[in-house]
This record gives sequence, C-alpha cells and structure tokens, in this order.
Amino acid sequence: MKSPNEFWLRLHDLSEAYLAEGLTPNERTDNIVNQFREMPPIAQREVLGDLIQLAGRLPDLRPAVIAAANEAEAVNRRKRELAG
Repeated sequence: MKSPNEFWLRLHDLSEAYLAEGLTPNERTDNIVNQFREMPPIAQREVLGDLIQLAGRLPDLRPAVIAAANEAEAVNRRKRELAG
C-alpha cells in the first residue's frame, strides 16, 4: 500500500529533477527533450502517455490544492485569534 504522502513526495522529487536539468526553462526543456529522443521507442510511448495523463490533470488539481491551502490557513488564523 502506498503511503498517504507518496504523491507529494514524488511531486517534490519531480520538481527537483526538473530544476536540475538546467538554469533556465528553455535549457531544461532542451535537455529533457534530448534525453527523450535517446530513449527507445517503446519507452518514449510509455513516458509520453504518462506525461499526457499528468499534464492534463494538473490544471484541475492546482486550484483545488490552492483552495485547500487557503482553507487551512484560515482555520489556523482563527485558532490563533481565539488563543490570543
């Protein structure tokens, strides 16, 4: 069974890996695409499928997570006000 934080840990790892690919967004893209080109076709298809699936879902996830973070901050603020 996966840990409850598996997604977030892997997201952090992916972000770190992306940043390690270069100093600018263009350099990172070039490096990542060049590595993709070196993969065998079967690996390219698998990776492309993962990329399409995730990239298509992240725009939906982003506002939901931001809303949850804002809600948590509001709850914490109210707790501090009541305790203060």
